[in-house]
Amino acid sequence: MGVAEWVIVAVAVLGVVAALFGWDRYRTNRKAASESSQPTSEVFTDPASGKPMRVWYNAATGEREYRPD
Repeated sequence: MGVAEWVIVAVAVLGVVAALFGWDRYRTNRKAASESSQPTSEVFTDPASGKPMRVWYNAATGEREYRPD
């Protein structure tokens, strides 16, 4: 294999790893919402649905939740 083939393989492997670790990063949480979470001023548009999402933060655990606004 030449250098060009190794570059293609490396980019493909990095893409798969990034997809596996970042897949659910900005998706809504599927588990029950925490009662101790508080809304923040962060609002963004979900690229998949086009809906505005608000970030909720749980200070006790450091967990961030993304809920429809």
